[in-house]
Amino acid sequence: MPAALQKIMEQIDGRVIRERVLIFLTLLAVVFLLWQLLLQSQIDKTTKALDAEHAKISKEQQELETKIATLTLAMATDPAITKRKAIENLQGNIAQVEAQLSGLSQGLIGAELLPKVLQDVLARTATIQLLAVRTLPARELQLATPIVTAPANTTATGATPAPSGTGVYKHSVFIRVSGSYAELLKLLRDIEALQWKFYWESLDYTVKNYPNAEIDIQVFTLSSEEGLFGV
Repeated sequence: MPAALQKIMEQIDGRVIRERVLIFLTLLAVVFLLWQLLLQSQIDKTTKALDAEHAKISKEQQELETKIATLTLAMATDPAITKRKAIENLQGNIAQVEAQLSGLSQGLIGAELLPKVLQDVLARTATIQLLAVRTLPARELQLATPIVTAPANTTATGATPAPSGTGVYKHSVFIRVSGSYAELLKLLRDIEALQWKFYWESLDYTVKNYPNAEIDIQVFTLSSEEGLFGV
């Protein structure tokens, strides 16, 4: 241990218990602030951007479905060619919106590779203890379905929109590790520096036994296939 650090430790040991507690709480507050500044703010920014994009696409989908429903009901009594054409155009717009949603998965790491990549990073950090790792069931992203109406030569009946699959599946991986603040910070930086692209879903940091702490990490990727984790 460096002489300067040894001297500081001796000075701390020489203080009364109350002063040691105050020093520990101060250091813990500094660690928390550094955590928020370096990592949590960037993770929150990325997550909010993804949520906003998904909400925007969902809103456009619902607006287009409403317009199609209105025109389809009108065609039940007046199936004009112009109205048919308008519906076709709107359906084309819906296809474009769904393509944008599918585009969110472009360039992401394959779902089958995500657990292995995370475990490879952990394997390179022998001082960090892996407490838990699991893959979560694939979940299909949902959008509203069109309102179904009867053909033009029958009585029209509307149906309430229901959730419909988009063909895009969310594959999540959860890991829990234990180590010192410096070790965990390096691990997160190593994960962030990976050449593969994926999304951060959640990250929880808890001090269990100072200076060691536990961190829960949940990341996910998107894919057009379901069950690539074997679940």
